[in-house]
Amino acid sequence: MKPTLRHSIALVSFLLIVGIFLVVQTRTGEDLPTWPTSVPAGKIDFKKNVRPLLIINCLECHNNENAPENGNLSLETRKLAMTTGNHAPVLIPGKPDESLLINVLTLDGIHIEAMPPTPDKIWGVRMEILRRWIEEGADWPEDVRLVHPREIEKW
Repeated sequence: MKPTLRHSIALVSFLLIVGIFLVVQTRTGEDLPTWPTSVPAGKIDFKKNVRPLLIINCLECHNNENAPENGNLSLETRKLAMTTGNHAPVLIPGKPDESLLINVLTLDGIHIEAMPPTPDKIWGVRMEILRRWIEEGADWPEDVRLVHPREIEKW
């Protein structure tokens, strides 16, 4: 299929939007909550550092509605994260290497239980934030309920 003028305009528009987004992010000097560029100094803040990562990488599948098709795991609340799933709990506060959450996130992308599915693997800074959060006790305020990514209006 030959590229048409419509395809070319759509591609240029997309690249322009991405470019503007990157310039704005660079100028503000702030990380995107879903794509941090560094691990925060001090204690990991659940609402600021972990909540966006779990929502954007996990909640599309691991919510109350879709849990039955996804290992019976819901990550909407701390209580659900600690009590649901075929192999509960997925979080072992203070022990990231024993937490199923970290184990499935670090599996090679071709592994059947790897989460999230390739190509959306969590690595680098995002993985270190999750590891440190669990190591620090996996603090998750009881009043914080995670929502499906489509419901996010503001981070």
